Amino acid sequence: MSTDYQIPILLKTMKVIDLISENKEGLTFAEILVYLKYPKTTLFRILQTLEAQNWLSKKADRYTLGYMMIHYGLTGLSGRNIRMIALPYLEELRALTTETAHLAVLSGSKSMIIEICESQKHIKPSSPMGSLIELYCSAHGKVFLAYKIKEDLDFFYQDKKLAPRTSHTITDIPSLKEEIRRILKNGYAVDDMEYFDDVRCIAAPIWGKDNEIVGALGITATTADFTRDLIPAMAKHVTTVARKISREMGSL
Repeated sequence: MSTDYQIPILLKTMKVIDLISENKEGLTFAEILVYLKYPKTTLFRILQTLEAQNWLSKKADRYTLGYMMIHYGLTGLSGRNIRMIALPYLEELRALTTETAHLAVLSGSKSMIIEICESQKHIKPSSPMGSLIELYCSAHGKVFLAYKIKEDLDFFYQDKKLAPRTSHTITDIPSLKEEIRRILKNGYAVDDMEYFDDVRCIAAPIWGKDNEIVGALGITATTADFTRDLIPAMAKHVTTVARKISREMGSL
């Protein structure tokens, strides 16, 4: 994606929103300034504008997401209807694999889990619905990096560090690029204990009209249940069910 026509102040504003979304307790002006290192006047005007339009809410001295963010987020999801279409297929995938199935969409620079179909097993190693997860260390996130994010990875992560979640997390761009090439070749992505220790995930893209990626379907399981030798069989189940959802979403 070309950066020639992007508006700098909008990019700065989006980074403010993205940063605040990562911190459920909110952030103060000083804390945001430390993270983003914007000129004080620029940051002040961005925050004042977002607060005035109800995109941010300020309690005491801390900024959190405002109700307009939630409103438009829910409106967008309902408009795409992916969640309602995918629900029976999540149940199908859970039955096929006996593991927790989940549906995610791209939300800013992160992946958001919008539906979960829990396994019947005692241990359920999944993030809760509504979780925002970094792209580089999750299976569904890497699907979006491979198929949806069109910028060069160096540009996409130019202001962000690939922080390790576990000892298995990919933390350098060359290795991540190699991982993306593997995903494009195989048609699915694997999180091999990269987000949580002893948890393995696999995800495949969901396509919509005009060859557009609209979501990612995946399963999550403990490494004791989902061993590496099961990856090919699990990948077949996930990609097959993802294609079924894609057809209902308008993909040819």
